[in-house]
Amino acid sequence: MSLPLQIIGGSGIGELVILLVVPTLVVAFGSYVGVLMALQSFFGASSWEETSSGESGESGESGE
Repeated sequence: MSLPLQIIGGSGIGELVILLVVPTLVVAFGSYVGVLMALQSFFGASSWEETSSGESGESGESGE
């Protein structure tokens, strides 16, 4: 019994996909999560929803 990954990797195009696309997607996802975590800590929010909604005490109070 062969694994689907072995079947895909057996062809030349499959090897190219496994060697180039998969690591690129892993790095891109890791960078995305890292940027979100950095922004979250920069704004001092306990959750991403709190950061994106702008409910901190300083935002939106510019003379209105």
